[in-house]
Amino acid sequence: MYVQIAESIRRDIDSGRFQAGARLPGSRSMAVALGVSRTVVLMAYDQLESEGYLDSRSGSGTYVSARPAGVFACETPVEERVEAPGDPRLSRLARRAVLPAVPEAGPPALEGEEIEGDVIDLAQPRVKSDPRSLKAWMQNLMALLRRRDAPDFPELQGALDLRKAVAGYLGVERAIEVDPDDILIVSGAQQARDLIARVLLDEGDGVGVEEPCQWSVRHTFEAMGARIVSCPVGPHGMDIDRHAAALHGVRLVNVAPSFQFPTGVAMPEDRRRALLQWAYAHDACLVEDDFDCEHRFGVRASPSLWSLDRHGRVIHVSSFARSMFPALQLGYMLVPRLLRERFLAVKWLADRGSISMQQHVLAACIASGQYLRDLRRIAHRLAPRHRALHDALQARLGSAMAVTGSVAGGSLFVHLPRLPRSATGALLAEALARGVRIRSAERFHRMPPDHVTLVLSYAGVSEASLKRAGARLAEAYLAVEKAPAVNETRRAFGLSPSP
Repeated sequence: MYVQIAESIRRDIDSGRFQAGARLPGSRSMAVALGVSRTVVLMAYDQLESEGYLDSRSGSGTYVSARPAGVFACETPVEERVEAPGDPRLSRLARRAVLPAVPEAGPPALEGEEIEGDVIDLAQPRVKSDPRSLKAWMQNLMALLRRRDAPDFPELQGALDLRKAVAGYLGVERAIEVDPDDILIVSGAQQARDLIARVLLDEGDGVGVEEPCQWSVRHTFEAMGARIVSCPVGPHGMDIDRHAAALHGVRLVNVAPSFQFPTGVAMPEDRRRALLQWAYAHDACLVEDDFDCEHRFGVRASPSLWSLDRHGRVIHVSSFARSMFPALQLGYMLVPRLLRERFLAVKWLADRGSISMQQHVLAACIASGQYLRDLRRIAHRLAPRHRALHDALQARLGSAMAVTGSVAGGSLFVHLPRLPRSATGALLAEALARGVRIRSAERFHRMPPDHVTLVLSYAGVSEASLKRAGARLAEAYLAVEKAPAVNETRRAFGLSPSP
């Protein structure tokens, strides 16, 4: 209401109805005349006074401000006619940056909500936290808010209590000896990649990237103008001896040695040591992506690249979003001391520090043991779910399916060598018609294989539902395999048609 009143008075002044120096009615009289409260009129007068239209004189009243001679607010300046300009000029980075063709993840469902109607969703990663985790988080948050010395502004490098908690966790659970000063808290793994690209890369520099890998890893470096060198991953991870010639002159190599996504393979210790020796010899840095490797089941972890590094060439990246809940946009980097100041300087340009309140709550969760208990509960649930889906598919498809080694995480990387890649859409549609939503692994490849590949996310789906999903997916596969169009493609590749 006060805005409407202010606009009405402003029009009267601009049109000349209220001349400069004219006294306006008192606020009480104006309120009675308009049928509003005096507070509304006072707010309107205050607004116009701040804009220079009115002048309030104590004990006298409110007057229309004087304007320079010959200047009338009602006059509309004549604009020179010009042609409409084109689109704003973009930087090279903006022209290269694109949004994902397919969203990274839809709205995540909570545990136990894996079925929409009768559709079992294996296409989207699920929230793995349970009510106990959320309850502990809320309790720690309320305790923090009740403190008189609750934190205010974030620290650029990250809250010291969180960095100490992370250092303690890594030392006990991952055998990674690290000082809190080596840790940089970031707003998730994606910010870590962006900082690494800005600190270490110039346009045209070469970057080694695993093939396949997370779409965002490859695209982050491409958007910075880097030259991507794809390094296909074998059953034991990336082999530097195989790719050394192609990687000649690169500045950076991004690897996920403990759990390679989406293939699920782990790199043995001898290959890790060989990769480090190559980096030392060729003046390159290594990014150790620790994606999802906390959720291991039944497999001993090899020493991390950070632990093996003796010359400050490894940058370790991890995120809490996958280990707790996606809304927690926090992660951390282990940064070599020679690079620490440069990373802090570049992060200062970005955000002056990640969100403070969540850092202190997370530190309390880690210190209390809640975080570690969450990880153990998640790993305990994942192993039987992995077996349920794998066994249901294996029993029906047998040699028609190949699964790469999954040692952690919550996804299954499936090869279907008898189905040509052109049949991917048909398989996704056929599976959905049978009540299973799946996703293709093509988007994780720079050069997709010639057959169908799938990434099946099972972390948030019950064992019973996974068994049904495996049976339905196998039925969909058999229906697509027998389709005439698929058999014609198989003949074109020299393969015998399905019976």
